Amino acid sequence: MNDQDIHQVQQQNDGVDEETPLLRAPSGTEAYSVFTPTQKRLIILTAALASSFSPLSANIYYPALNSIAKDLGVSPSRINLTITTYMICQGLSPMLTGSFADQAGRRPAYILCFVIYLFGNIALALQHSFPALLALRAVQSCGSSGTVALASAVAADIITSAERGMYMGFTSLGNILAPSIGPILGGVLSKYLGWEAIFWFLAIAAGTFFVPLLLFFPETCRGIVGNGSSPAVGWNRTMWSYFWTTSEMTPPALSVPRRRLNVPNPYSTLRLLFHRPVGLVLLANGVVFSSYYAVTAGIPALFHRIYDLDDLGIGLCFIPAGLGSLLSATVNGVLVDWNYRRSRRNAGQTVHKNQKQDILGFPIEQARLQIGLPMTILAAVSIVVYGVLIPLKPPLMVALTVVFVICFCITAAYNVMNILIVDLYYETPATAMAANNLVRCFLGAGAAALVNPLIKRIGVQWTYCFVSGAIALVTPILSVVYMKGWEWRKKQAETDAQRQTIHGRL
Repeated sequence: MNDQDIHQVQQQNDGVDEETPLLRAPSGTEAYSVFTPTQKRLIILTAALASSFSPLSANIYYPALNSIAKDLGVSPSRINLTITTYMICQGLSPMLTGSFADQAGRRPAYILCFVIYLFGNIALALQHSFPALLALRAVQSCGSSGTVALASAVAADIITSAERGMYMGFTSLGNILAPSIGPILGGVLSKYLGWEAIFWFLAIAAGTFFVPLLLFFPETCRGIVGNGSSPAVGWNRTMWSYFWTTSEMTPPALSVPRRRLNVPNPYSTLRLLFHRPVGLVLLANGVVFSSYYAVTAGIPALFHRIYDLDDLGIGLCFIPAGLGSLLSATVNGVLVDWNYRRSRRNAGQTVHKNQKQDILGFPIEQARLQIGLPMTILAAVSIVVYGVLIPLKPPLMVALTVVFVICFCITAAYNVMNILIVDLYYETPATAMAANNLVRCFLGAGAAALVNPLIKRIGVQWTYCFVSGAIALVTPILSVVYMKGWEWRKKQAETDAQRQTIHGRL
């Protein structure tokens, strides 16, 4: 079996759902996407804003935790269970949303997510009991969490590997800005209007965003519209097109076969956890992501006790976290793309910005982790510094500077791993990112639930040394992926090619 056979089978088996046919570029000359650069930026911006509702809903809540606990007559530990519940659903829901989006398209998935999210927020604003708060936070999470996986999927639909670092950095801006903007908004709303106003604000903001998305956001799923040149039908069409598209328009030459919509299957997501090398990347990314929540979920109680801050003051303390993440996304995106181009040139390969490029013949793991590994190590070191420093009650600006550094490093590390996951499963990216959300949100939920009890039991220093140690433990895992990932992919492609040959003979 020659390399060309293996490459052809790799193209057929890159996706996690073997029943999903995708449009292929003939002879490598067809543009990867027909959208113009301006259209791409607008699409990515919309996806980023849509994805911001999930982390915004999580982080806008933090400054009000003490007020909600007092109002509902429960302990801070019990209120933290609402964070845990939110994150558990944040991990589980995209398993169905991702599979649904890869089959039915991105627009139907967005519509479903926002309808559920709007209902959850309105109900949260009207309830006034802890059990209702716990249950409705789960509903709220189910609605918003799918948008994070969809953002990465939209980026993979229209952006090639050569530009994925920068554009996925833009895609993550919603996730990055929400943790800093959310607590400020939450602090202001909770202090002056009461914590119920937080949920009314989210409902109004989501409704305001949902209407233009429904009107104008185009379908990008490559299984539905190919590279964007095939016509969308039904609920994959924008509402605007129903008013302005005439029946005399000539249909595009290219078309994508319509598929039967199956019931969303979480198995396609779960089995990714056991694939090499992506399963190891998912584990490492989950641990790094959970360390972010271990730091941020501990800030309200710690800074209230040490610096005697009210809800608004605690909200303002999240600004350095957001600035660190924002700077990280911008700088790291440029660095990742530069390193990709450098690695391609060193391998004697040409970089094409708007054409699909083979990754079977290229060590994509090394190109990405040359940036991701150092950032992971720096994240572990900065968390140790935070854990040692905070019990000494340093000036508030010193503590916030360390928080800035932590968020810069953590964001850089998990953004690189997100890009690598999409690189490996660019044909069904919503399903791949659903697996990513499952791991990182479950680990993040555990971190958010355990951080305050651990601080009370073993102290701040040992708690954050433990968090840093968990990151240190996954560094060897990423090193193994760096050294063996490409070899594993080639062996898997050869195995798939042999199976395809045997299957063709039967």
